[in-house]
Amino acid sequence: MDNPYSNPAGEWIRGSFHGHCSENSACSSVPLALSVGQYAALGVGFVTLTDHDIVTDLAAMRATHDGLVFLEGFEYSSRENVVFVGPSVGALYELPLEEALRRAGDLLTVVCHPRPHASGRDYWTREMLEALGTWPDGIEVYNGHYGIESALASGRWPLYAEFWDDLLSAGHRVWGYANDDFHDPEDFANAFNMVLVEERTPAAIVRAAKAGRCYASTGLLLEAVGEEQGLISVEVDAPCAGAFVGPGGRILAKGEGTRFAYRAGAEDYVRFEAEGEAGRIFLQPMFRRN
Repeated sequence: MDNPYSNPAGEWIRGSFHGHCSENSACSSVPLALSVGQYAALGVGFVTLTDHDIVTDLAAMRATHDGLVFLEGFEYSSRENVVFVGPSVGALYELPLEEALRRAGDLLTVVCHPRPHASGRDYWTREMLEALGTWPDGIEVYNGHYGIESALASGRWPLYAEFWDDLLSAGHRVWGYANDDFHDPEDFANAFNMVLVEERTPAAIVRAAKAGRCYASTGLLLEAVGEEQGLISVEVDAPCAGAFVGPGGRILAKGEGTRFAYRAGAEDYVRFEAEGEAGRIFLQPMFRRN
């Protein structure tokens, strides 16, 4: 199978690809310096700012937090939202979304909160994404801002694994990401990505994320993952209920504990997800070779 984790070389670092500051997003209550300071205290590896249709200047943050890697970005917001992230990002938000995606090149592009309503009301649909002409690299499979208590009470929904399976089952090779989408203090670090990087640079982080050398989490961490002749093995750091998922969102195998295994058959893809007291985890899919 095509396994994005086949090369284990590198270092796992933590961060989110979607977040805001009060200086440039009216929906955010947290100033940039305060949010970056909190991330530094948490020990994350990288921080991304994706304010609405503007690229936030991070020069001052780079100067005062040399232990963090900073990624530039913006959230395309004049229609259904997509974040654009990279070492350096231009004003692509001034273009129609279809053209912005065509010009994105080496930038990471992620569909934001694709099904944010608990009622199931459409926001992004597969047909809308197919009509763009250029596919984003992936979707948020979990959005932390929509998972806080106040958001849930107002009818928001943070989990989009079912929609991910819809896209994968239609033959679209898209990755899944988890972002805290920080706006308010309760958002911080409640969803993140672990990215396997060759070096701690913005380009290396984006390159790895675009290649699927990452996984999405709300707290549960990966200890090991492997695939040999169709046998997929996963180990996580805390007890949980885990499942291997295939086309149509079908549960292929499930169990409890910290170690899981499944021998793939003719499925076009297999992915692993789990949930326990430590949180959730979503590994990237492995695809059947043609």
